[in-house]
Amino acid sequence: MARTPLAFPLHSARRLDKLSHADKYSDWRRSLLPGAAPASRSMKTYPIFAVIENQPCLVVGGGAVGERKVQDLMAAGARVTVVSRTLTPELAALAIRGEISYLPEDFREVQVEGMTLVMAATDDPEVNARVSAAAQARAIWVNVADAPEYCTFIVPAQVRRGDLTLAISTGGASPALARQLREELQQHFGPEYGPYLDLLQRVRTRLLTERRGHPDNGPLFHRLVRSPLREAVARGDRARVLKLLHEVLGSFLSAPVLGELVSQALKGTEG
Repeated sequence: MARTPLAFPLHSARRLDKLSHADKYSDWRRSLLPGAAPASRSMKTYPIFAVIENQPCLVVGGGAVGERKVQDLMAAGARVTVVSRTLTPELAALAIRGEISYLPEDFREVQVEGMTLVMAATDDPEVNARVSAAAQARAIWVNVADAPEYCTFIVPAQVRRGDLTLAISTGGASPALARQLREELQQHFGPEYGPYLDLLQRVRTRLLTERRGHPDNGPLFHRLVRSPLREAVARGDRARVLKLLHEVLGSFLSAPVLGELVSQALKGTEG
């Protein structure tokens, strides 16, 4: 089955269509002149979570910023290719182990062909502009580090706790505020949310296997998330976790089944 792009370019695609490459580079350079005013209007965005597992993604730039982009893409299961003359030690190690593909050369437009996402993270504004133009000309979503006006998607500040992902965006209006909010959320949503969500998923999957479509399933799941289950998981109190699960689900799932689910989810967390 043919793979289609995630979406067609939005505001910046229309803008780029009207400009030559030389015009785009000149516009970019003018924006970097001393005293040039930053964009005064935040971006209008539509929040989504892209499913890119096993999809080809390109990162242009092998420095510290490129490394962060690669790590985020790999965490989402993407197949990553990096284009750069040089790599950070971590990226070099990933390339040696075959965990990423590496092209030790300068950027060429053909390199974006077939990619699901493209990210430009070099220290050369003209190269980044070329990456953006090449991707948008092919209806491929592109992100340019620290240049939202050349992006068709932006990467939000994130808090990850297992399968739980919290994303914060200010539309480019204040990255500093986005970082502050991320730090606050990191304090509020502790590491226990990883195994807690894992347990909820395992319980839900097993219960739906036993009684899919039952009208009482929804209320049961809501009882679980309103119970002190998360606090018990945070303490690593396996006995308390089992007791709470039995109170809600004991009529539908046996004690051995619940014990197995708890052991799988809380492996390594018991106190």
